[in-house]
Amino acid sequence: MPRRLALLALAATAAAALTATLTTGPVSADQHPTQSRAITRSAQPVPFVELVSPGGVGRLYTADPGELAAATAAGYQRQPGTTGFVGREAQAGWTALYRLKPTSNATKWLFTSSTQERDALMAQHWVLEGTAGFVASQPGPGLTQLRRFTNGREWRLALAPRTSELLNAGYTLDGPVGYVYQTFIRAGAVYFGMFNANGHQTIIARTKEVYGRENDWWGGVRDFRSGTHYATDNWPNEDWSYLEPSIGYYDDSKPETLEKHITQATSAGLSFFNFYWYWDSTKQQQTVTAAALDAFLQARNKDSIDFTVGVCAHPYAPLNIPTTQYDAVASNLMRYLQQDNTLRTNDGRKILNICDARGLGDGSNAQVKQFVDAVRAKARSQLGEDIYVMINQAGFDPKQVGNAGADAPYCTTDGPSIESRSYATYLRDQRAFYNQSSGAYGRCVLSDFDERPRYPLEQTDVSKIRWMPDQSFDGYRQAVRNVVADMDTSTRPSTVDNYVYLYAWNEWHEGGILEPNQRDGCRYLDILQAELSLQGPGCVANPQS
Repeated sequence: MPRRLALLALAATAAAALTATLTTGPVSADQHPTQSRAITRSAQPVPFVELVSPGGVGRLYTADPGELAAATAAGYQRQPGTTGFVGREAQAGWTALYRLKPTSNATKWLFTSSTQERDALMAQHWVLEGTAGFVASQPGPGLTQLRRFTNGREWRLALAPRTSELLNAGYTLDGPVGYVYQTFIRAGAVYFGMFNANGHQTIIARTKEVYGRENDWWGGVRDFRSGTHYATDNWPNEDWSYLEPSIGYYDDSKPETLEKHITQATSAGLSFFNFYWYWDSTKQQQTVTAAALDAFLQARNKDSIDFTVGVCAHPYAPLNIPTTQYDAVASNLMRYLQQDNTLRTNDGRKILNICDARGLGDGSNAQVKQFVDAVRAKARSQLGEDIYVMINQAGFDPKQVGNAGADAPYCTTDGPSIESRSYATYLRDQRAFYNQSSGAYGRCVLSDFDERPRYPLEQTDVSKIRWMPDQSFDGYRQAVRNVVADMDTSTRPSTVDNYVYLYAWNEWHEGGILEPNQRDGCRYLDILQAELSLQGPGCVANPQS
């Protein structure tokens, strides 16, 4: 039985059985059948989680979500937050962090990066369980010293800033074991790939009717920027100069456009794009956003960023997915899931997002599960991959995700807050929105919602236009801090616990605009990089081709 499956099978066993299983050692990257199939860039650091043994003495630390699940099920108590982020594979300048215990049935552990100490303990008949992860040998950007403490009954690991806390609790400092990332958040932006001739046909048609321009997918955005009376009559003295990308109005079916977006995103430390993906049930083919996703796959720098597809099955034709077309859709999705830079979880599984599940069959749990099962089966048979499926809680009860065959919920926006038309309401309810369900979860941050450029193209009744007059950059900074605070106190499974979905890269008609613009430059991305401690050289607003 593969190591991960063996650990998960322990969920119903007693603590003694767990202890026996853990003696074979933590899971390292090269033991994982999924991980061994390769990530083209260096593996991202993963959360290092602390658990207290059922008896209250003995600390277990693990970077493996499967082991965390098994230990929790057997009575170990996960402690809030993380003990930093360790490497999951060997690399230059990093060394193995070994996990040992005095006897095979002990429930307390000692961790060391010293081969000399390891060998000396093994000579005294200590049990080496394996490698818990990898730590840097020297300090570096974003790294914090990881230290070992003891109180004579157990050993603990903690980041250097917690030293006084542990000394005051009666522990003594054993010394450093290496350097780890204090935080490592994987932040990715929702990408709305409709700014091309094959994109938003309603916008293109209505731009011709209202503004008299042919084949313009920037209708409304361009016009509010230019001072159309539809803007000035209804919202006088408003500054619309942000409604132009720093790289100019673009065609996102061109690879050079995506190359610039990738450079902008990665320079600020973003890890991935989450592409909306639509299916036309009438034509029985992918539609609307396909051109932008194709351009991404042709971009020369695509391997510098990960991506994931968000299947948007709306509850109306032609953007729904009937059960009779599940196999065809699953086959189409393999093209994206087979890519080396498909976003993976912390245990190495490729992620498939479902941004709207309401249009999968009749939207029932049973028919959503039928879709999820179809994609899973196709991924196993064609790619040899066990995928990780996440369903957007917008329009879907996050507590029902398991009943729908998926692994976890995630979010992109907060519908009730948008309807309230208040960013203050969003900030107030943000963490409660996350906590509508327990278990694994992908958090999100809403930058803004402002659909005024849709008037009168998509909405002719100005009273129905939604926007948040109290939104500000200070408010956005607080929203980002709220997600960090939620992570810092989290006791959820670690599978995707450090992942954040950002709304949005380029929802220009809805006000979700993280990409640099002519007025504000990189301001949104700068806030994200600072507050999330993202790794990157600093945002480049207008990269050259």
